[in-house]
Amino acid sequence: MLRWIRVRNIAVIEELEVDFGPGLNLLTGETGAGKSILVDALGLVLGSKATAELVRSGASSSQVEAGFELDSCPDNLRQRLDEAGITIDEGEIIVRRQISPTGRGKVVVNGTAGTLALLRELAPYLADIHGQGENLSLLRPGADLELLDRLANNQDLREKVKCSFSQLKELENTRSGLVREGRDKKARQEHLEFQVAEIDKASATIGEDSKLEEERTLLVHAERLRSAADEAYSNLYEDESSVLERLASVWKRVSELAEIDTRLESFAENESAVRPQLEDLALFLRDYREQIRFTPGRLDEVEERLTTLERLKKKYGGSLEAVIAHRQECTQELEQLEFQDEQVTRLHQEIARESAQYLESADILSQHRKKTADRLQIQVEKELRSLAMEKARFLIKVDKIECDAGDRSPWRESGLDDVEFLFSANPGEDLGQLSRIASGGESSRFMLALKSVATHGESPKTLVFDEVDTGIEGRVADVVGEKLKSLSKSHQVVCITHLPQIASFADVHYRIEKTLSKGRTLTRVERLNREGRINEIARMIAGAVVTESARKHAAQLVSDKN
Repeated sequence: MLRWIRVRNIAVIEELEVDFGPGLNLLTGETGAGKSILVDALGLVLGSKATAELVRSGASSSQVEAGFELDSCPDNLRQRLDEAGITIDEGEIIVRRQISPTGRGKVVVNGTAGTLALLRELAPYLADIHGQGENLSLLRPGADLELLDRLANNQDLREKVKCSFSQLKELENTRSGLVREGRDKKARQEHLEFQVAEIDKASATIGEDSKLEEERTLLVHAERLRSAADEAYSNLYEDESSVLERLASVWKRVSELAEIDTRLESFAENESAVRPQLEDLALFLRDYREQIRFTPGRLDEVEERLTTLERLKKKYGGSLEAVIAHRQECTQELEQLEFQDEQVTRLHQEIARESAQYLESADILSQHRKKTADRLQIQVEKELRSLAMEKARFLIKVDKIECDAGDRSPWRESGLDDVEFLFSANPGEDLGQLSRIASGGESSRFMLALKSVATHGESPKTLVFDEVDTGIEGRVADVVGEKLKSLSKSHQVVCITHLPQIASFADVHYRIEKTLSKGRTLTRVERLNREGRINEIARMIAGAVVTESARKHAAQLVSDKN
């Protein structure tokens, strides 16, 4: 529901704010006062095209801001708002649109920058404007089909078709990927087999490279190690004046000193700890010296092996662990490739089954649409006759796309039907799209007729009718007012009218008038109380000079309709 709208510097409107109420909101006023401009301003926040001419002369920019209240937020709308980073607090949506003299501008939704495309996506959930061609709700792509499905209560059937279509797309994408991979299957297999064979031939083990690097270090320094170990062993144990022999003499003298001077006793006692360590070192050096063997060609073997391992590491991940893991991945992929043909065959079968399911569901959906179309045509033409359009014709064209399971290119998630609403207002005129063959008043009355029978399954929102009373009078005006009143029980209705009969049905009545201030034309809006309504309706009856008779007639109209 539209709660309020603020307009600044749009055409003759300098600045005004209107608070709307539930039910039937009627706007009246003299021709040229700015009633349709207010509707145009509402269209701007719903994503209609802006032009530089809308900006009030002398103003740097124009701005329209409107607040809408949603009883509930559909999941698809909430998801779209989430994608745009927009949050809804207590079901309120506030849209602000600013327009520069160049026609460019800014869009803000609940404090977050948006786009015109986003406004057009929001519009179906907020309001429909009927009367100005570019704002007709049925001009939105797919709107005819969506409305027909709501009337036919096709939500479950349509969801079944949609799910089947989505499943088909997923299966086809998977199959396409496998077929694409299959084209390069042989080359891929050969590549993987080569890598596995290369790794297997090397027979690498984790940690092997570290051991070989240690061995290489020993081989490179083998002669130096052997010479140093031999010299150390000789000095420590083998020579006549070896360290151990000379230490024996030292300990003997220390012991003699300790017998005289007790301060040396602790040093004398340490011989039992020091000597065994030196003897162990001597024995280790002797064995170590004997173990060092410089085998001709071994260093070359180690270098060659390390080169092989480094090449594998560089090629397959940087470490032997990564090399071995890569071999495992290659083996697994080879196994998958072996079963690829099997998978493609299985997918062919699944696609065939799902295609049959889609066609069956789409056919049932199409039958439901055609039945509802026949019923709706009769109901709408009956409504049109009551709205002084006795010769109007209405046709819902449901064309089912003829195709089979072998040609899925025309298939859609909405089914296999093209739906179009066709209309002819006068005898001799061919049926055509509403926007091309109907005047503003005719299109408004057509939409009133359609909405009168097509509110089933539609969430409450704001319906705006402009020029709905063009070319009618008398009893027909009463019928239009009654239909607007009836429609306002399930939707908020905003209507511009020049007829007192229709104005008398208002739940909320606004008078729009044009004044002059400092040489500039201004538009202002006044919400009328009962007395104000009587005066305004009397003006609509009598014209410039309001008579007492006109006031009595107006008072009677207000009393009868409320």
